[in-house]
Amino acid sequence: MSFPESAIDDRLVTDVEREAFEVLPLLARAGDAQRSRYAIKLADIMGNPSEFQQYVTGGPAERLARIDRLLRNFSENVELLVHKTWVEKSEEKPKERLIEDLAAFVRDFRDGSVGPAFRRFIALAHAIAGLLFGQQSRAEDFLAYCFRIDPKFGLFFWFVGEMERQAKELSPSEELMTTEALIGVFVVSCF
Repeated sequence: MSFPESAIDDRLVTDVEREAFEVLPLLARAGDAQRSRYAIKLADIMGNPSEFQQYVTGGPAERLARIDRLLRNFSENVELLVHKTWVEKSEEKPKERLIEDLAAFVRDFRDGSVGPAFRRFIALAHAIAGLLFGQQSRAEDFLAYCFRIDPKFGLFFWFVGEMERQAKELSPSEELMTTEALIGVFVVSCF
């Protein structure tokens, strides 16, 4: 039994949400022809259904314009979250650093610096978790905690953990890193 299956209460996750655990490995192994299909399926499970396909289909110019709007929406959501989150005065520096890292991620993604953008997205997700949950975000049961809050929230942090594992163990292709970072951006934009 995989970690997500053993760590979450079956009553909290629908069969559709559980399907994400099967789709991500398929996405990671997919060739160019199948990658978009699995990306759409995974994004539909984790985010707003039927909205992700516009970022991986259509002409290149259309896709770039749509992705640019998605990146702006993502940035605005994260900045709003950062500014609305109350922290102790001593924790203001991490908030400032998160905003700087956000700008660097968007710049790297737009410039096609895929590896740095991928790693920055993972770091951003961890920083967001730290901002929202403090020490709890580093607890061993954090993922189970997220699933109890909201299954989609749990799926997002599971996905980030899988991205991190891939970066360490699998040396994912640039295409896969781009696709997964785009899925992550999309999901955060849906919150």
